Amino acid sequence: MAAVQPSSGRRRAPRDPDATRRALVDAALTLFEQDGFHATSVQKIVDTARLTKGAFYYHFETKEDVLHEIHDEFMDFQLRRIREVLADGGAPEQVLRRVMTEVLVEPIGIYRSEISIFQQERRFLSSEAFASVERKREEFEALVTQVVERGIESGAFKPVATARVLAFAVIGVASWAHTWLDPRGAMTPRQIGDAFGEIVVAGLRTGALPEGRG
Repeated sequence: MAAVQPSSGRRRAPRDPDATRRALVDAALTLFEQDGFHATSVQKIVDTARLTKGAFYYHFETKEDVLHEIHDEFMDFQLRRIREVLADGGAPEQVLRRVMTEVLVEPIGIYRSEISIFQQERRFLSSEAFASVERKREEFEALVTQVVERGIESGAFKPVATARVLAFAVIGVASWAHTWLDPRGAMTPRQIGDAFGEIVVAGLRTGALPEGRG
């Protein structure tokens, strides 16, 4: 018996779950920024991504899960960066400058939309999702505190407040940069980060840096 030939010369493209998930997150990112979380339906997300609801619910249980993932993308990036900086070591001033540039400011040029959306829409996260977000943020704050503690212990920084309070002040310097930083502006994110780094290092040396979140 002759073998049955395919009815079409074209083969179905292999499925790519990672690309599908990325397309859904990118579509949601665009819509959340444009219309807001509440006004964006799952149907709008899949239509924009040119996918189906089945594809959406394969990757996410709810629209809130996409918002959670948008947060984790930039937060995980910052956590990886600060761990790398700490692992590299160096003088406390050098480490703090790198934290300001590579961890706090440069990522805003990459994840500005994600950060802005999370700040605007985080009220829609469930208590469970928000607790997960807080755990990562507390881990990040602890790592920045570690940088400041090392500087105080070495005598490079003045202990004008606890290391934790000073860490909040350092983080606070860049905390609203997503509202005004333009990656295509006169200064690049790296240049802005370098400038901020000089400011915080000078402040911690002299004790002139104002306290941040307590």
